[in-house]
Amino acid sequence: MKLLFELRPVEHLDASVDYYRDLGLYPLSWPDDETVLLGSDRSEPPTLMLVRDPVESALRSGAIYEVGDVDTFYAQHLDLDWLVPPTDRSTGRYAVFADRTGTAVRLLDYRPYDLRAVGRGRPALAAVS
Repeated sequence: MKLLFELRPVEHLDASVDYYRDLGLYPLSWPDDETVLLGSDRSEPPTLMLVRDPVESALRSGAIYEVGDVDTFYAQHLDLDWLVPPTDRSTGRYAVFADRTGTAVRLLDYRPYDLRAVGRGRPALAAVS
């Protein structure tokens, strides 16, 4: 597992973006109307994902990891406590399991949505608010 970035569920997305912008993070991409990827430098990958989603709010803040193919990882680890089975999201193939303490461990397969390319050049904006 490789750390990609942190996910923070928020109630007010625009206000949260403004808050983190004041701290030096910039919107790199808006994959959908409920999600924004932020980073400190447009030439680097994102470091923070803000999302307005009640399911994510219930799971609380946490890291997102890359494991290669999420579906393959899921099939090889059926014994884990899966909270969200593999599903498609605007940022890629996504799944969540709980570790032994109940903490959500989020996985993202960014092949359908290459996050490494987000920070290069002009930010990819899917929606502007």
